[in-house]
Amino acid sequence: MTFRATGGFVGFDLNGKKVFEGKKEYAYKITHDTSDAGEIRYAVRMHIRGSEREANERIGEWKSSGVETTKLQVGQKIPLGGGKVYDNREFWILSGTFFSEDEAEAHRRSLPDFGGMKVVPVITRPARGDLHLEGLVVKGGIRLVPANKSGRFILDNIRVGIGFHWDHRESQEYEEDLAFYIDRYGKITAVNIIDLETYLSAVNSSEMVPDCSAEFLKSQTIVARSTVFATAGKHHFGDPFDLCADDHCQCFHGSAAIEARSAKAGRLTRGEVLIYEDRVCDARYAKVCGGVGESYRNVWDDQDIPYLTKFYDGPETPESLPDLTEETNVRAFLEAPPGVFCNPKEYPLPDYLREAHRHFDWQVGYMPEESGFRWEVRYTSKELEAVVEEKAHLGLGVIKDIVPLERGESGRLIYAKLIGENGEKIIGKELEIRRVLSKSHLYSSLFVVDKEMNAQGELQAFVLRGGGWGHGVGLCQVGAEIMGEQGYPYDQILYHYYPGSRLKHLYK
Repeated sequence: MTFRATGGFVGFDLNGKKVFEGKKEYAYKITHDTSDAGEIRYAVRMHIRGSEREANERIGEWKSSGVETTKLQVGQKIPLGGGKVYDNREFWILSGTFFSEDEAEAHRRSLPDFGGMKVVPVITRPARGDLHLEGLVVKGGIRLVPANKSGRFILDNIRVGIGFHWDHRESQEYEEDLAFYIDRYGKITAVNIIDLETYLSAVNSSEMVPDCSAEFLKSQTIVARSTVFATAGKHHFGDPFDLCADDHCQCFHGSAAIEARSAKAGRLTRGEVLIYEDRVCDARYAKVCGGVGESYRNVWDDQDIPYLTKFYDGPETPESLPDLTEETNVRAFLEAPPGVFCNPKEYPLPDYLREAHRHFDWQVGYMPEESGFRWEVRYTSKELEAVVEEKAHLGLGVIKDIVPLERGESGRLIYAKLIGENGEKIIGKELEIRRVLSKSHLYSSLFVVDKEMNAQGELQAFVLRGGGWGHGVGLCQVGAEIMGEQGYPYDQILYHYYPGSRLKHLYK
């Protein structure tokens, strides 16, 4: 891994001892040659519970049905200053101990409602190894500190949008400290150790264009801040960092992404988070809900989270809103969409979002057509067979049909059945469906399937007609931006997408 610095810097080993002095504009290469991957076992995370009492109850229920499970506490106590901390810890209920991820995955698929469960790594011995930097050898890791506040570190070839249709590589610039560690796999991981509020300004400009309305930028900052406090130490339990820099956690494209309007939104909302029953909200968000928001449990695990539930993304919920869990209603909803905030025909996209679409090829940029509100994907039979086999290795051969099995409140598929010449398989939940049915990822799992036949009645192609971009849970970024443009203040925007939540300052 190579890096450069815009000014001088000092390196410290993991014990805090000064071990290196660096100069500006020199291409440094950091390598490892004696690293040893950690000892990893795999388990199936069956449930997430906020208290040990709730975790023990679930363990007891599984035991009564003959299944042995264990619990693991994850998360952090996050310092707030003045001796105060915020404790986000929770308990995972785990099943099995497997030497390979494939074994654990087979076990997951044998369980009921497997789509709400996840294979997770459990580190039984940390990785070990040496890092090499210009003749220096350090064990485990090194932390680089700029000689002055204006100093920056630059990393090239950073992968962005991993696995999605905008997947690409770019150079990124980081302020404050840059550390390199041996990760669980015995490889090098770069970590930017940065002030939270500075990080949030960069997230704001990385997630959406900084020309967005001031009220949207405040909303985006607060949900990003809430996400940090709710998820640090969980999504990457056992890794040497709190959150990753990509869509899995939150987009963070480095300090060069920071724009003045995003930084101002951070200053005006400093320390402000969303709270529900005295816990910071896990404030999920996605680009475009498609008209109706989805419930948390239909996308991830089996928790009912009151502030992450169905919502209608318009000024007023109509009395006759169709039940989108019913298959017969979904097609009509897609073909005759409601006048919601994220519908660009009802609320045209601001010029700066349209310009972002024109400026960036949509394969690597911000917006697909119509912001992803409605979309269409076509596969020939051979194309779909190849995609499914490449992504999931199901051995189904020629795909004969895609059968919806269960939908959530937004119309998104929770489970679907793939029928092939060699058998059939059930896929789910939401993200797995999007992954298996695309070379990258489908925009969402809100879609209906049409089949094109030739004159002899033979299947020629599948057409997926869908709506929305992302999982649809929590804040709809395009809808929230339109609300900001329409004059809604940030608190109303947030309460629209997170019903029952309230705003609170964790720190000043």
